[in-house]
This record gives sequence, C-alpha cells and structure tokens, in this order.
Amino acid sequence: MFNNGFNINHSGMGQMGMGQIGMYSPCPPMGINPPMAPMGINPPMAPMGMNPQMQINTQNGLMSRLKQEYDLCVQDNDLIQIGCNFGLDNNNIYIWRVTMIGPGGTPYEKGLFTIKVIFPQDYPNHGAEFKFMNKIYHLNVDCKNDFGHICINSLNDWRIRGQVKDLPFYTIKQALFDIFCLFYNQGVDSAYDQEMADLYQNNPDQFNAIARQWTSMYAIPL
Repeated sequence: MFNNGFNINHSGMGQMGMGQIGMYSPCPPMGINPPMAPMGINPPMAPMGMNPQMQINTQNGLMSRLKQEYDLCVQDNDLIQIGCNFGLDNNNIYIWRVTMIGPGGTPYEKGLFTIKVIFPQDYPNHGAEFKFMNKIYHLNVDCKNDFGHICINSLNDWRIRGQVKDLPFYTIKQALFDIFCLFYNQGVDSAYDQEMADLYQNNPDQFNAIARQWTSMYAIPL
C-alpha cells in the first residue's frame, strides 16, 4: 500500500458512465441527497478515573446511541436506494453486518457483498472499522494480509482520529456511501498490490475480467 488511502470527493456527486470504472470519479447520485449528520445524538463523555457505576452508565449510553444510529440507517431511504441491508453479528450492537449490491455497469454487478462494521468502546471519539467479508478484486481492498481492510482516507482518518478533515460530522451513512463508491472507483495511488495496480493501468479489460470472475466466485449471486 503506497499511502493511507485515496480520497472520496464529498463536494459533489457528478454523473459518470455506467459501463466502466472511473478513477477518482464521484459515484452517480441517483437522486440521493448528501448524507446529513443525525440530529440530537450527543457523544457519551467518559471522565478519567470513573468508578464502575459510571463505566456502566457510559457503556449503556453508547449502546443506546448505537441502537439509535442503527435504526436510523435501517430506515434511511438513501441507503435503501443503493441496496444496503443491515443486521447484527450475534445480536451484538457493536458489530454490524451491512450488505451491498454491486451496481450495474461495473465488474461487481449481480454480486451481494457483506461489510463488517466494528465499533470501538470509545465511539464516537474513534470511528468504526470496516471490512469486506467477501473476497473482492479491488485496488483498495486488501485480499492478502489484512483481509478485507478498506483503504480510503476518510475511513482511516475517522477510525484513528474520530474525525475527518473538512467533515466534522462524518457519519456511518457517509462512510457507507464512500464504500459504495468503491464499486465505481479504483485508487491507483493507494493500491494494496503493485501488480494489480499495473494491470489496471496497462490492461483494464483484463483487470475487469478478473474482478468479474471474483464476483461470481466469492460474492453471493443475485
């Protein structure tokens, strides 16, 4: 991996061709409004040296917040429109499983992909971690070492610092939109594998053929 990740352009959602994957091109809007931060959700504050009862109260507050955010995502029309479905891992509110449908016109079409979302105990002071559970042939998804790890600057910033540059109200919804845009984009400068990056640049047709093959092999067929 050459740097921390490529940037998703949040300033606008321009239309792009559906027959190819565009480098750094914003994903198509499909009539979707930009994600907004959920109103009325305050981060739980955990004072230093708190006693066990305060720890329980803080944990309960975080679980309540996550439940509220989960319900908002499940009912969000924009996320429904891009094919997101939500579930919990063993009924654990700290671990979500989100499925996305590979959009038409990409090598990932007709495939159902699962993303695992893991929330830290100090959320939202640090953001969630996202991983593909299916193998996917993509420059910005690790398929060798840290299996399924997604390399996007916004996700990395959020997970490490709890905030994203120029996006102080970055949310789960925005993170999922950034991941969905991966189906349309390949970030060459932040590719995990040099050979894959070379293939994408020198022979994109072969790259897309392999991506389609992996989709048929590892994604849930639709």
